[in-house]
Amino acid sequence: MKLNVQIIDDDQVIIFLHKVIIKKSGLSADPAIFSNGQQALNSLLQNFQQGERYLIFLDINMPVMDGWQFLDEIQKLPFEKSIMVVMVTSSIDASDKIKAKVYSQVIDFIEKPLKFDACNKLIQLPEIAHFL
Repeated sequence: MKLNVQIIDDDQVIIFLHKVIIKKSGLSADPAIFSNGQQALNSLLQNFQQGERYLIFLDINMPVMDGWQFLDEIQKLPFEKSIMVVMVTSSIDASDKIKAKVYSQVIDFIEKPLKFDACNKLIQLPEIAHFL
């Protein structure tokens, strides 16, 4: 089994920062990068392999397909239980946190930027720890 780590965000500075933090934390040596939800969804549909798990760091506000639309689409996938999502957003709207809880794939909601401590917390989760 393999853990595929993805960053879905349209801000290049944030992508760079998150990629560095994810690498240094040991979550992934080479996380996949997507600038919107549609690109990430297309990749999932084309590349999914049975037994793989996905840890996705997802922004909310993006062009083409935003984070909410992406979450709605992965609900329709036959392998949606193989996907874990960490919402990483600049939104401070409490209703976004409440809305995120509706999606079973969302395992955490973090305010940007992603921090090393948040990655360490994720590494301790049983559903992630056994991949590392």
